[in-house]
Amino acid sequence: LHLPETELGECPLGGCSISHLKQLITGKLQESIPDPELIDLIYCGRKLRDDQTLDFYGIQSGSTVHVLRKSWPEPDQKPEPVDKVAAVREFRVLHTALHSSPAYRDAVFKMLGNKESLDQIIVATPGLSSDPVALGVLQDKDLFSVFADPNMLDT
Repeated sequence: LHLPETELGECPLGGCSISHLKQLITGKLQESIPDPELIDLIYCGRKLRDDQTLDFYGIQSGSTVHVLRKSWPEPDQKPEPVDKVAAVREFRVLHTALHSSPAYRDAVFKMLGNKESLDQIIVATPGLSSDPVALGVLQDKDLFSVFADPNMLDT
């Protein structure tokens, strides 16, 4: 997108603020970026602050400034309350199956050892990707066996 100096309005090129530049850009790209708050400007690998000027960053006529659309964070999801009785029951079943059936244990560990399966579990479980302890447990057979013990649930 080329912005002629005539479109900068009252401010001289170097004195133009980053927030004003964002407004000019969103004015040109109204259909795809309707709001200046939806973009970040990057110049020479630095994110430009709205309160600074083009001169501050050394931006001159002919400089390339990258426009990045901001990604809005997903709203925080409140975790569902845990039904401890049901959880203990499920952990007992898992623990018993892991320790009484070598075939089941091998199938679970094979699944957890498969990167694609593990990635699917991570994607399907909210918050798991940001929990390094849980990820470590899923990737270590001994830890997984210990944490599958219903007595560990409260711990």
